[in-house]
Amino acid sequence: MNIKSLLLFPLICFAMGIHAQGTDQVDRFIKDVKVKTYDCPSGDMIPQLEEYLANTDISQSQRFQLQLEKTQWQICNGNYGEAEVTVDAIIANPIAKQIKEYYAFAVYQKGFLFDVKEDNRRCDFYQQAKELSLGKFDDISLSSELGLMAYCEADINEGQKLKRLFNILEFYSLRGDAPTIAHIHNNIGLLYGRIGQHVLAAEQYQKTYEIGFPHYQGTNKYATLISAFTSLLASDQYAEAELVINELDNARSKLDVPLMHAWYYYAKARFYHRLNRFDELDQTVIDWEPHLVNMQNTIYTGMYHWFEIEVCVAQRKIECIQQFVLEEESGGPKALRFLGRNVDYLTLRAKAYLELGELEKSREYWSAFSTELRAKLASNQSSGKVLGVANMYNEIGLLENTLKKEQLNRDRITIGSIIIFALAALLVAIMWRKKLAEASSYDSVTTLLKSHAAIGKIRKVVAASENKTNALALFDLTNFKEVNRLLGSSKADDAIQKIAQTFKNITRGSDILGRFAPEQFILCLPDIEEESAKALFERIRLAIENTNLGEQKGIKTDVRSNMSIYLTNSTLDDLDEVLDDMMLSLSMKSVTA
Repeated sequence: MNIKSLLLFPLICFAMGIHAQGTDQVDRFIKDVKVKTYDCPSGDMIPQLEEYLANTDISQSQRFQLQLEKTQWQICNGNYGEAEVTVDAIIANPIAKQIKEYYAFAVYQKGFLFDVKEDNRRCDFYQQAKELSLGKFDDISLSSELGLMAYCEADINEGQKLKRLFNILEFYSLRGDAPTIAHIHNNIGLLYGRIGQHVLAAEQYQKTYEIGFPHYQGTNKYATLISAFTSLLASDQYAEAELVINELDNARSKLDVPLMHAWYYYAKARFYHRLNRFDELDQTVIDWEPHLVNMQNTIYTGMYHWFEIEVCVAQRKIECIQQFVLEEESGGPKALRFLGRNVDYLTLRAKAYLELGELEKSREYWSAFSTELRAKLASNQSSGKVLGVANMYNEIGLLENTLKKEQLNRDRITIGSIIIFALAALLVAIMWRKKLAEASSYDSVTTLLKSHAAIGKIRKVVAASENKTNALALFDLTNFKEVNRLLGSSKADDAIQKIAQTFKNITRGSDILGRFAPEQFILCLPDIEEESAKALFERIRLAIENTNLGEQKGIKTDVRSNMSIYLTNSTLDDLDEVLDDMMLSLSMKSVTA
């Protein structure tokens, strides 16, 4: 080695040492900011992350990892377009496949981005991500499996999926992994929502929020609130839905990002739209508009446009309606076709064409609305049979969560497991004895309360709070004898079960529902707004008449019904007299008919 080389050698070693030190620093940063698939990185790390990405000396592996943490942050904040460009570039890069965990993470993110758009290509990416991560990267594998269960495995029924979900919940409950437990509850909520069981879905979303809040970061703390709101609204739990809106409002004061504002205004607009409070909807749309400037999310800008048009139709602004129809027919930039077969969207189009005097077009969308509604009702009825199994697993899952919290350390897991299963067995035994004790209170065909049990509960209803009412209704199936003749006596029980399931799908957990007579049902809605009660009763009546009982000998077996309603803000102590009057009213309606 010559003298010049000897002089340069220390300088080269010193430069290599600086580079190695910088590389270690980047690796530590990546380790510190890394989050699981179902959580969000902190926004505080973005300036440092951008600085590292601007450094040309970082390795290709480090660059991929930093980019994917950034896309995860973008996804959490609703910047799906920017995230997708980066994810696509990583998946297309042959070098990325060598970094197995982050390549699997990129594939999962691509599935999730398709999921947001309700694009069925998500299934291919979820499946690929699961195969890449199975037995290696637990969070990617779990999230991919949950995505497949929620949207892709059409050949597996809901009962089997719920059983698998509760088994997974049991496993992670024993490990005491709260963020993952919250994630699983969220997916149970998704499945309940897909089968129309919105009360149960809302419960799962609220569990997700309560369990995940102390552990999640950024918008992920509040993401499940919008799901809970949707299910609460779908199950007519308006007071609870309004509480969620208030919580979102408080949250956006703490987390001032475009997605939080979008969630808040979307929920508020959907609430006023559902209650037909169009003046308040109009003001909400006005308040929402300034927040669209920084909103890089076509879904929520589309939702804003939807409610903007709802106001136009309600206020009969013909020019605005004409522009909406033109956009829809031409597939312009503001078209709402992404809503697909959404029943509210179909209703909006039907009303828009009606306002323009295009009756044939309007009738076409009303027909599509009717078809979609019938399909949903049929789907919800067929899904009811899985709920008994699901509820049992849910109770056991709750018990296991509670017991897990009481375990002092991991060494006692075996003992804890024995206790869990023993108590679970005890719980099932107690539930079984309770069911036997209550059997005399329930109708064996419909599983609804028998007449005497329902009346006993209704008598105990307390006086309604201010500006609310206790609402009572009797429903009479006026042509059920004729339906029985068409179906045959052997299928009469099946028919009444379908009708009972229609009631169950629409009523709330706090409502009192019973079979009053062979062809009559009784329903009490305690402490509810009068207009909401009337709307719900009418909705039930229409649903009964739309219950599909099939066709016999080429004749469609539709159900016809009458109802009698009684409203009071006091107790129902005089129930016998009230019921006599309601029965008389139903008799008079039958005679008139």
